[in-house]
Amino acid sequence: MTEKVDLGMECPNCHEPWLRPTTLPGRYRCVFCLHRYELRSVCPDCGEHSTIVRMSSTATTRCVHCGGSMLCEV
Repeated sequence: MTEKVDLGMECPNCHEPWLRPTTLPGRYRCVFCLHRYELRSVCPDCGEHSTIVRMSSTATTRCVHCGGSMLCEV
């Protein structure tokens, strides 16, 4: 029986599970490809606005309307 191991959030660029929060609220960096991201309140895919929580432990990075990523490359 194989257990699924959660390594972290998936990077929008390389799709590896190495996206980590930085010291700035709402900012993330992939430790695999080193791309930087910012959590936005407006979805770049559908344009819907949502309230964001800038605490890394409770951050929702997916749009509740279309399911797209709320992360934009910085």
